[in-house]
Amino acid sequence: MHRIQLLIGSASPTDHERCRGFLDFLRRRSLLDGEETPEPPTSADRHAVANALLALSARGLLSYQAAEDGAVEVVYIPSREASRGVFESGAETGFPEAVQKKQAAAFRSSVGAILHFPLEQGGGDLEVFITDWSPCPAACAVAIHRGHLLAADLEKPEGPWFTGRYVRHPLTGDLLPVWVADWVRPDFGTGAVLVNPAHDRNDLAFGRAIGLPIRFALVPSGYDGSPGTWLEPPLVKSGQTFRTGPYDGLSVAEAVERYFQVMAERSLAERYRDLQAGRWKLGRLVPDPEGELAWSRTRWTVLPAHADDNAIGVCGEAAALLAAALEIPAGVRPLLVCPAGELAGELLGLRLLWQDLTGQPLTPSAVFLIQKVQEAKIEASAEVVRLAVLLGAPAQQVAVIKQQVVEQVQRFLRAHQELLAQAAEANGGAGVAETPAQRAFPKIKAAVGEGDPAKAFALLQQTQKQIRDLAPAERAGALPGYFVLTEVVAGLERPAGLEAGPVWNRIQ
Repeated sequence: MHRIQLLIGSASPTDHERCRGFLDFLRRRSLLDGEETPEPPTSADRHAVANALLALSARGLLSYQAAEDGAVEVVYIPSREASRGVFESGAETGFPEAVQKKQAAAFRSSVGAILHFPLEQGGGDLEVFITDWSPCPAACAVAIHRGHLLAADLEKPEGPWFTGRYVRHPLTGDLLPVWVADWVRPDFGTGAVLVNPAHDRNDLAFGRAIGLPIRFALVPSGYDGSPGTWLEPPLVKSGQTFRTGPYDGLSVAEAVERYFQVMAERSLAERYRDLQAGRWKLGRLVPDPEGELAWSRTRWTVLPAHADDNAIGVCGEAAALLAAALEIPAGVRPLLVCPAGELAGELLGLRLLWQDLTGQPLTPSAVFLIQKVQEAKIEASAEVVRLAVLLGAPAQQVAVIKQQVVEQVQRFLRAHQELLAQAAEANGGAGVAETPAQRAFPKIKAAVGEGDPAKAFALLQQTQKQIRDLAPAERAGALPGYFVLTEVVAGLERPAGLEAGPVWNRIQ
């Protein structure tokens, strides 16, 4: 069974129409090939949405933006494991090489280290990604984002606030307070930042705002601490180590290497390359007393409904990305239809989200990238425009709705209606020799198999003209194959009573 999945993202309505038309073409082809291709639900199951959001939330992979009307925007932040899995995926992924290169280029890469700060109580540690730890002995605190798992069970007031928890500095053993700050980005590193007010401009502003001490661990050469040489913060990546005991007198580069060596020997540091491709909207939660989820503003997270007396009942309006991931059955290699402009958008988001939801890489059987539509002022019916967008150019080319293409489609539709009327009056064409028109049927079917409805339609137009010029008996023999091919290529009706499957299978 193939699951044919459509990803739209930010595509325009006309681009959406082209993608939808191509997906319907694939679905008609699969049905004639005897494959089970169920229609996807109009929206993801509410229970499935709720369970997926709760599972992602429990791993700290969601962030939220609450609106004044009670609605909550939910944003997905890929895990480090999913990001690395997609970025380092090999050739056997099911995704074209061009797609993989484009998606790999979308990742932002930062080289540094993860430092492990053991929690004072409760066991475990707080992981902090950092690119320059030369001034780290003077660190005064660690800041985490509002949705960090370390603060998951705490009520969250507005603005920066102290969690009441402390961690041990992996180099000095000092106790550092853990603060929540809205400026900490959940989609960079580990969502935790080491705060060095004396050696970073942003940390200095934060430290002054909440009253942290401002200590120096790097000073210019010759500094002796006397009043005439007192420093003005911040001092960034310059000077030598100061007031660090056995590490005094090291340059910035020497300090980075020495500190890392000591912390690594203690199993509290490791080299790390951070990979992040951004964040994706998963949906908008709106107030609903019967919803499966609840929004707790005090804890700033989603919970099972009625789990918190102060929660607001909500239901999920699943965005296309989450719906697409939930509609792909386990063990199925789907056919993916996606606007070409969404290579590093919805398509990349689906790969990351699927891996985080299932623990497995997404491996489609095929990926169809649909180019955009260059719209023009054309007066035509919605049916004509639909076919012109789908059949006017190959999917990998920009579709231009030209007057010439519109007129071709209009002529084809008129001729098709005439042939439908003639089919109703025909007495059949059994025993009639195969015509040149019928000898073109395998070529049309081959174009359908290649996933090229535009090529199939060009051949079908020529065949239609040939069939109209045939004698009545010959025409009657050719019409069944013509009608079935027209249905799969263009989605046009076939005569009542004509079984498509047997006719399709006879075309060889």
